[in-house]
Amino acid sequence: MKKIRGIACLISVLAACLFAVSCDEKADPSYTHMVGDTDFELEAFLPCSQLIDLEATGIVYPDIFKVKWLIPAIYEDTLTGTRLTIRTPEDPCNLKVTVITNAYGYYELETSKTAVIVDTVKSLTGRTFKGGLITDPRDGQQYHTAYVNGLEWFAENLKWAGAGTCYLGCDILQPIFGRLYTWNEATGGENGEGFGGGPQGACPEGWSVPTAEDWESLGAALNKGVTVPFLSNWAGLGQKLTVEAYLNGAKLWPLSPDNNKANTVGWNALPAGYGMNTSVEVYRDYGSYGMWWSSALRSAGRAYYRYIYFDADYCGVNFADVDNMAFSVRCVRPTDVVVEVKE
Repeated sequence: MKKIRGIACLISVLAACLFAVSCDEKADPSYTHMVGDTDFELEAFLPCSQLIDLEATGIVYPDIFKVKWLIPAIYEDTLTGTRLTIRTPEDPCNLKVTVITNAYGYYELETSKTAVIVDTVKSLTGRTFKGGLITDPRDGQQYHTAYVNGLEWFAENLKWAGAGTCYLGCDILQPIFGRLYTWNEATGGENGEGFGGGPQGACPEGWSVPTAEDWESLGAALNKGVTVPFLSNWAGLGQKLTVEAYLNGAKLWPLSPDNNKANTVGWNALPAGYGMNTSVEVYRDYGSYGMWWSSALRSAGRAYYRYIYFDADYCGVNFADVDNMAFSVRCVRPTDVVVEVKE
């Protein structure tokens, strides 16, 4: 009886092993890896209802393989073919695209990418506007403004397309985050001093790139009338400029207990990131940092800017190269309109 039970156990073990091998074809020692890696290009931000081309690339060997696509937000079924043309969804969303490459005798390769599908009217929510509304006569762009301590500030980033670039080169972001400009592009290469004494630069006629004194005026208003030096990290004031905004329903600023995003004066600071003009264009820190030029020079070739970081309550100050770094711009002009700042 013991012998029969032992044989039965041995048969069970062998059967389990055979079943495991048959159910996992990748355990087959004859399988090998393809040469290369499956890939495709997909812009990080795309408009609604736009035709885009997709092409699977990167496989060097074998010569014959199959490609299939999974795009569940648009198609229920799997699509096949090395090249596809699809239309992005009509409504804002996050579009995930997955490409899978397989060939007989080779391990399967898979790559996924996600694009934010943007509607320039519907996608951005959460901002509050407490000032005026002006139109740039050069291109018809409209800007909400905020009245703060004798100055009228743009309550959104400059969007003039005569200079600068959009984050990642995605023009669909221009109406939402504005453009990123080098200091020379922003100011026309001219520094400025005094209250309302900045250069027009890329701003509309009658407006200027804020001086150190303009920034100090804004800081004093946020600090209950107490002056804060331009060359200081305005403790507690960055969160008073930051707005809890959303893109397609998702928070633009990551959650942080150190920045309560009060948006006290309706300045609507957004984390638009920055650009670098090196041997290739580089873009960084979208969703983490907002950076805005002043027209004040630190030294030849370097100028000051202010910044807000998502995980801090201050509005810091630093300096950068006037030709290689690209930040956002807020334009200002003197005003007689007086608006009380409420906490």
